[in-house]
Amino acid sequence: MKRLILIKQSNSFDLAHLYEHIFYTHIEELFYKKHLFQYLDYSLVGKTLYGTAYLDLELYAEPAIILAKEIPNLTIRLDKDNIAIAASQILAEEEAPLSSLGYETVRQALIDLHNQTWQNADNIELIDTKKVRKTTRPAFYIAEGKSLPARKLQFGVTLNKDFVIQHRVLIPLFRQFAWLIMYNIHGALSDRYGYYSTRENFKSTKKVTGLFNAFKVADAYDNDVRLSNNLEACQEVIQSLRQYDAFTRHMSVLRNISYYNRPNLAPSFEENYEDTHILIGPKGWQKIATQENYELLMKHMSIELKFGHKKVSQRIVN
Repeated sequence: MKRLILIKQSNSFDLAHLYEHIFYTHIEELFYKKHLFQYLDYSLVGKTLYGTAYLDLELYAEPAIILAKEIPNLTIRLDKDNIAIAASQILAEEEAPLSSLGYETVRQALIDLHNQTWQNADNIELIDTKKVRKTTRPAFYIAEGKSLPARKLQFGVTLNKDFVIQHRVLIPLFRQFAWLIMYNIHGALSDRYGYYSTRENFKSTKKVTGLFNAFKVADAYDNDVRLSNNLEACQEVIQSLRQYDAFTRHMSVLRNISYYNRPNLAPSFEENYEDTHILIGPKGWQKIATQENYELLMKHMSIELKFGHKKVSQRIVN
């Protein structure tokens, strides 16, 4: 495993935040086009602190390690659509009104920030981010005014309840597949529609077994949520995961894990137990992470979306 931490500073917190969202989206796009997937091939975290855009990238697969070398010099698109999607994500995240000095001013400020060189954490000595001078009139900023509470789009990857009763031993494998699906659907819905993903929650109760997430949707007049379009985007991601053998590759990783020699590549022993009440070690993963069980699970897994009083669901394999 390799890890790449990059930072870039701005004298405007909100501009750095906007840039971080835009650049994050382009990294996801770069990997997705090469059929490399979050949770399996890499993990990406983006944050903005005191005007510092911060990207933390963990790389698990060799192709991802090689591709990551392009990231510091990555070309990005700074058109109205990409800026608007990133702004919508921030509006959902912050739940506060946004303002700017106009598209061209914001775009030029983003270009200037993009032209700054990313700093690699390995080359940093010490930076006091609170000493970076803050601009008095930023090009893009969170304005004062009435809060704008985000709406919630509920998303879940679920397993048929009757199947769970008969095959409880497969819940840990389902959990892994659900996380793989969830992480990559985050990107599809956030990058396409400007949603902001919140924390996931795995449940295994008498009523339901599944991984659930609530996307925050900005409360804006032009932000229309069409569940059919969202469902189609989710199915596109799952089809790509299946077409490029993501599930099969993930099972190969599971069959070769070691909590002693390769702990960073292994599922959390504690979290898996807390979610499923099943203790499973390397020999257990070797037993359940098979092609037969993969095909069996796919036939009994579904995705569901709920927004307000509307709800849609669909089997992953019809």
